[in-house]
Amino acid sequence: MYVSRAVRSIRDDPIEGESVALALTTADDADTEAVASAAATAGATVERRLQFDDLAVSVPQDRVADLCAIEGLDAVETTDAIAITTADATDEDVEFDG
Repeated sequence: MYVSRAVRSIRDDPIEGESVALALTTADDADTEAVASAAATAGATVERRLQFDDLAVSVPQDRVADLCAIEGLDAVETTDAIAITTADATDEDVEFDG
């Protein structure tokens, strides 16, 4: 499973009392409801459901390691990694509708 550098840093050196917003990429064959339930058990709150059965969660930093141990995940990243909303927010040549 891929864990972004930012998430690894938080997992390895959490700040007590601080939370973080994470994007959980579920495996193609994962039961999304089971992953959401496991995330809740690990101390996360599912904030919204993303495309492709992925989840946006908030979790105390000291529970990130528990979240990273959930079966059925392909990746754990900060939600900042998925927040490109304008052409100015990326270094790549992309076109946005609208």
